[in-house]
Amino acid sequence: MPKRLAIVLFAALAISCGDDTDTPTGPTPPPVPGAPAISCPTNVTAGTTGTNTAVAFPSPTISGGVAPITVSCSPTSGAVFNVGATIVACTATDALTRTATCGFSVTVSRIPTLQRTRFLAFGDSLTAGEVTVPTTTALDAAGFPSFKLILLPAASYPTQLQTLLRNRYITQQTGIVITNAGLPGEAAQDGQFRFPGVLGSVAPEVVLLLEGANDLALDGAVGVTRAANGIERMARDARARGARVFIASLPPPRTGGRNTLPAELITSLNSRLRAIATGEGAVFVDLYQALVSNIPTYVGTDGLHLTEVGYQRVAETFSTAIRSALEVR
Repeated sequence: MPKRLAIVLFAALAISCGDDTDTPTGPTPPPVPGAPAISCPTNVTAGTTGTNTAVAFPSPTISGGVAPITVSCSPTSGAVFNVGATIVACTATDALTRTATCGFSVTVSRIPTLQRTRFLAFGDSLTAGEVTVPTTTALDAAGFPSFKLILLPAASYPTQLQTLLRNRYITQQTGIVITNAGLPGEAAQDGQFRFPGVLGSVAPEVVLLLEGANDLALDGAVGVTRAANGIERMARDARARGARVFIASLPPPRTGGRNTLPAELITSLNSRLRAIATGEGAVFVDLYQALVSNIPTYVGTDGLHLTEVGYQRVAETFSTAIRSALEVR
């Protein structure tokens, strides 16, 4: 090919191809946002005295996605939830119909309540709250460990029981009242005559009976029958007035004390008390069994009266019995 012709063809080719640098183009489309993300609130708890309750919860947190974004939860906030755990499922949907899901639980617990809240604790020094305090003298004139008895109402089982019940039944705190009608030195055969007046004055819904130790101390084996008869009469009087009755056994004795009672008399009376509770439709509270596992800790050195820890254990035992018999199901 001649040199002149090659130059012409090259020029023509350049003209036909042109230069694209000046050709106008459209704007670059914005990037599409990522799919939506959803974060649910933390697990929610609520309480009720019934079987269900309305529960409101915060809305989930949303990020990403294309607006508008809709959020739905099932069940919805403010819905009624039954006692127990319920899973709430939430979904976020953006304008491109992309979805994200999350879930959390709503747990409704039943707040416990009592059927009855006005109590009368009736008995002797074990109800009043007498505590054995050792003295500096090792032994008294009779050779027993020396001690003195101090009345500590704050350590008594009725006071400690009232605290336990108020702490558990929080919606009834101000209504739960336990009247301590313990009288040191009283025998059940005498208490049965004091009881009607106290019963009429307090008008309790629940009566807690713990008495009989002084009958055994005064009358020995005969005291078993006298104590049983007195407590049976008190239980019957209380039941006739519509009160729910709890009859407690005597605690176990601690050997070697000046006031130690014969174990066989205590167990004999306790057997009678159990039978009386059954016959009168009362609740039997077995304090003997609750304390016998650690007598040196629960019973003072005089052999009869309890320590502060012992009265606490009595309060716990009564509390368990009351919860079983009187707590609303």
